[in-house]
Amino acid sequence: MAIMAAICVLSRFAYKVFFAGLDVGWDDWFVMATLIAAMPSAVITVHGTTANGLGKDIWTLEPQQITNVLFYFYIMAWLYFLQVTLVKLAIIFFYMRIFPAREVQRVLWATTIFIIVWGSAFVITAIFQCKPIHYFWTKWDGLHEGSCADANAVSWSNASISIALDLWMLAIPLWQLRALKLHWKKKVGVALMFIVGTL
Repeated sequence: MAIMAAICVLSRFAYKVFFAGLDVGWDDWFVMATLIAAMPSAVITVHGTTANGLGKDIWTLEPQQITNVLFYFYIMAWLYFLQVTLVKLAIIFFYMRIFPAREVQRVLWATTIFIIVWGSAFVITAIFQCKPIHYFWTKWDGLHEGSCADANAVSWSNASISIALDLWMLAIPLWQLRALKLHWKKKVGVALMFIVGTL
């Protein structure tokens, strides 16, 4: 999947720059940033978590393997929050290009600020969720002292806000679609396109 994503993103850049002569926008750069942030996750999945026994019975693993898997999970947790933030920003900046109306631009900039604050907060929370930090991947053995934030609370709160943001970001183009002078069938088609894209 990571290779396919890289091919699609690089093809998009190549087409815009070398064939169509189009400007590379902020949405393109955020798509590229998302891809760059996703590459470590792909490598870690193959050579980190899977290589150290992810999916196997924990009783068949060496102690160091368990520590390694948890260490890689720690890295992937904040990388995930970063990737979700970047992809949402890519979508918002795409909207900025296709919806030039001033009132929509204001809504989009306000949404951008919220996404940046929200994403930064969860990336920082994921990085410093345990005190000391290494307690995240060493607490399992009971030989180390420390404390961690409630992982379930962090995950559920992030997911809830993320879903709400997705619905909000879907509502923005649908709100603009209402004002377009199109036959209702075409409006339905465009609306379905945005809905599928959001999913």
